[in-house]
Amino acid sequence: MGLKKTSSGYQSRLFLLISCFTWILTFAFFVLQYTREKEYKFESLNSQLQAINADLLKEINRNGNYGFLSGVNMTDADSLRITLIDFSGNIIFDSQSEDIKSNHSDRKEFVDAMANGQGYTVRRFSESVNNVYFYSATKGDSIVIRTALPYNDSLTKTLQVDRGYGYIIIIIAVVVNIIAYFAIRRIGVTVNNLREFATKAEEGSLDLSETYSFPQDELGDISGLIVNMYMNEQKIRRERDENMNALIFEEQEKQRLKHQLTNNINHEIKTPVHAIQACLETIVENGDRLSKEKTVELIEHAFGHVKQLSSLLNDLSVITRISDAGSQIERSAVNINEILDDISREMELNPSENKMRLNINVPDNMIINGNKSLVESIFNNLMNNSLAYSGGRDIFISATDEGDCYMFEFADNGIGVDKEHLAKLFERFYRVDSGRSRKMGGTGLGLSIVKNSILFHNGAIKVSNRQKGGLQFTFTLHK
Repeated sequence: MGLKKTSSGYQSRLFLLISCFTWILTFAFFVLQYTREKEYKFESLNSQLQAINADLLKEINRNGNYGFLSGVNMTDADSLRITLIDFSGNIIFDSQSEDIKSNHSDRKEFVDAMANGQGYTVRRFSESVNNVYFYSATKGDSIVIRTALPYNDSLTKTLQVDRGYGYIIIIIAVVVNIIAYFAIRRIGVTVNNLREFATKAEEGSLDLSETYSFPQDELGDISGLIVNMYMNEQKIRRERDENMNALIFEEQEKQRLKHQLTNNINHEIKTPVHAIQACLETIVENGDRLSKEKTVELIEHAFGHVKQLSSLLNDLSVITRISDAGSQIERSAVNINEILDDISREMELNPSENKMRLNINVPDNMIINGNKSLVESIFNNLMNNSLAYSGGRDIFISATDEGDCYMFEFADNGIGVDKEHLAKLFERFYRVDSGRSRKMGGTGLGLSIVKNSILFHNGAIKVSNRQKGGLQFTFTLHK
């Protein structure tokens, strides 16, 4: 089941959650601050009125009455209202009304003053004077004095909460949301990259050469480690599978080659063996009736097939030794110039009708760490191949020093080989012209020996047709 993206997305949900939490917290702080500042304003105003109440009580106690209050003009609706209340709640004096008959024993400020010595009521409508007041009451020795301020514009402004703090909280909330947005966006990059990586890994479309970048933070570091661990594990697993498949293929190829080699050997040996058997049977069965010349001819014919069979066995021995016991073949310093000189001298011994011009252009003192017998087989087999099948008159051998190896070009100016045969020339027993190859005495293993000998020396070989005609073998031998 594949990974699915939700409609709102991880980033949107997380940002919405943080945003809601921020604004709820902002609202809570705002309400708390508003309430506390309101209470502070009320407490401050009450303290001012309590100071006035205390002064008035001192004055009443000094005069022994409150008659002096009657001479004070406080009938203005916006002026301070003074009320004297006995402990039973009855109105003794009110600066703005003379006919108040109601009992005030249930008024909050009066109840608190009787209980705690003072009390206040933030807002209450007075039916007697038809106005809204802030009341502050103080308990004296025999009376409760209450002062009140009407809610006019001046008092409203005094009690008004400063909005600056609220604006600061809102600005902080906006800044927090902006920071949260970019932080979540940064986290979102990591989450999206991980999601893309996980999706590709699940679908099997992950490119192990692809790189994933994450932000330089803790989450990015952890994500990068997870991805790298998975990628390394997959690379190791893929390499292990490839090595396993390569081993299986190599083993299958070995079995195929062994089976093919067995069949080819069986086929190649039958021909000379049958020929030898036929010659000998003829001599044994008809010895008395055969002429001396015919007997010699049959013996020479059988001997030729014996040499062909011996060459085949020698070539098989070389290939088997390289393939199955390559690590046991001794290495030593091999002078390639000496080998080429020996080949050149042997060429001079060939009959004039088979002789080809040998053109050698190589550096002096070419020394490699290898096996002399195998190096000789490389050049001898290439030489014999050109002599037998090229149809040309010249052989060209050149070499260049490549530092860690020598690169050789071995070419002739013969007829070359059709393109479809080039890739198969190094296969064992492969012949472009089977009849002609057997007639020339070839075993079909020469170029296979060349390739295996070069591989033994950590080199490589390829073959191509020259533009001017003939074959060209290009190969390397490591020093």
